[in-house]
Amino acid sequence: MNGPYSYNFDPVTGKPVSAPPKPVKPQRSFTTKEKVLAWVSALVGYLFCRTFWVWQKPIFALVFTVCLFAFAFVFFGRRKRKARSWFYPASALVFACAFFFSASPVLLFFAFAYILVAFLLFCQTGSETALEERAGKLYVFETVKALFVAPFRNIGAALGAIGTNKGGKKIGKTLLIILIGVGVALIPTLIVLALLSYDANFTDILEKIREAIFDKIFERIWSFVIGAPIGMYVYAALYTSAHPVPDGFNAENCENVENKMKFAPTLVGAVAIAPLIFLYAVFIAAQHDYYKAVFTATLPDAYTFAEFARGGFFRLCAVAAINAVALIALRVFTKKAKNGEISPLVRVYTVVLSLITAVISCTAISQMVMYVSAYGLTRLRLYALWFMALLTLLFLVAALKQLIKKLPFAAVCLTLCVLCFGLLAVPDTDAIMAKYNYDCYLKNSKITLDVEYLGALAPSSVPTLCEIAENGDLPADLRASALRELGKYAAEDDRPYNLPAILASRAYEGLNRKTQLRAAVAYDLYCPRVYRSEETQRFAVGGAVYNLTLCRYDKNDEAAFSENSAYAPLKSDDRAAVGEIFGRYSDACKKSVNDDRLPVALSDLSQEGRFLVVREDLQNSDRRRARLYLYDRTAGTLLILKIEKTA
Repeated sequence: MNGPYSYNFDPVTGKPVSAPPKPVKPQRSFTTKEKVLAWVSALVGYLFCRTFWVWQKPIFALVFTVCLFAFAFVFFGRRKRKARSWFYPASALVFACAFFFSASPVLLFFAFAYILVAFLLFCQTGSETALEERAGKLYVFETVKALFVAPFRNIGAALGAIGTNKGGKKIGKTLLIILIGVGVALIPTLIVLALLSYDANFTDILEKIREAIFDKIFERIWSFVIGAPIGMYVYAALYTSAHPVPDGFNAENCENVENKMKFAPTLVGAVAIAPLIFLYAVFIAAQHDYYKAVFTATLPDAYTFAEFARGGFFRLCAVAAINAVALIALRVFTKKAKNGEISPLVRVYTVVLSLITAVISCTAISQMVMYVSAYGLTRLRLYALWFMALLTLLFLVAALKQLIKKLPFAAVCLTLCVLCFGLLAVPDTDAIMAKYNYDCYLKNSKITLDVEYLGALAPSSVPTLCEIAENGDLPADLRASALRELGKYAAEDDRPYNLPAILASRAYEGLNRKTQLRAAVAYDLYCPRVYRSEETQRFAVGGAVYNLTLCRYDKNDEAAFSENSAYAPLKSDDRAAVGEIFGRYSDACKKSVNDDRLPVALSDLSQEGRFLVVREDLQNSDRRRARLYLYDRTAGTLLILKIEKTA
């Protein structure tokens, strides 16, 4: 006897009874294709990690999207998929076009997020365990199952498939042994590194090796480490969809959960919502002057355009959130009518609250349009307008659903959201904004044209900045700002390869050489970064970092310097400051292994009219930091010498 209530013999006959056999868990079986794709899933996870920052590598994100769904199509093969599931790869591939046509980081991120969710919904809704034949009242349950339930049901399927490969377990053990060996070798390596780090030459060599090799290697190793679980998750979602097994997360159980939540009588909900509708009616009646100002496009007293627009937007957000919660609560928690349909009172309240929200949304849109007309478009203003328009459409669909019972509410809302986001993400909205603001300024010069903000929209705004820089009818400060932003764009080392970047490059190359040089000089003066340097020396001695850059220009382009108010001829009282900076650099050259010398001798400074300098940098230089801009008229060179003391 093993316990007070457990026996290993029959209490009647006294004969021993054998324990029932434990249930054997059925083992997964994998086809040859699934075994091969298990290894490919690790590559999918790696590609995800390498392309997650989609605004930096948009083309890689486009390639990743194609590879992700190609991976799914190969995995499923000829298995029949439900018709509704094909909506997701079709919309995802359309959204992937945004990676080539658009340059907005926010839009690219949300497009990438939708693609990932669409992939999981494609796996779930195409399976035999899909909860519905089309998006309907169980769509929220379907999404939860696609993201958090189905993939984790077979999360170890990739490892199981790899283990069943010939030599798969042996490879896994070998990799484990290698990882253990790396861990054991890490401790003595760190000790030796600490002992030898006193030598400056050794440290410099290691630093160069780290920058050239190890940073890139470890970055890729880290992508594999993080990508392996992601690949397992993707493989599990595909395997669960390809091998559906009945489970408790089915349509019947979800409907039972939904019915159990309907515990409140309809009258309770009606009484709870009635005061809210009364307050809305009083509020709209009290704001008749406010709404009159909105629809007549006149700014009310004691308001600025910014306050007027922001007030309308945040008021709409609050009203929409309250009404959405109220409508969801009515729909989820109130009991149905005796005929099994939604109560007529709930339908009436849904229509009223939806129309109230639509009216407030229209006023908020009008306020934002007034703000845009006065100050131009920005990303936030455009996104706010888009969001308010989408809210209006969704609440109108909710009201229409109460009149047309057969209207597929979830499917229509999903289609509207995808269509509206596609219209926002796929076109280059940054280029549209830049062109719109510039055109508005040309029509009405009283409107402020924020050139610095246009520069933040680069590369999409570069064609517009080129137009501003070459328009001689514009004020000089606007053209100077445009030149500075163009110089900043030209100084960027890493540019994404997409359509906005291609158009920006063509527009910039279309500028004449003199305009490009003016842009380079304007940016050099604005930012401590060098434009298109031909020679660069950089080294550190005694806690100070020295950066010498020699830019060679055509002597015919001297006007770009001589006509720039920041440059002035070198005077006798400037030579001492220039000589001090040169001397500090020359002493550093002698102490370092660098044998290079200044291309200008100190005796050359005595030649009147040969050099142009930026006087502000001479006057503001101190012992910790100095920067010299010296243009040599004889040699046609610009010498930029930076000294920064770091210790």
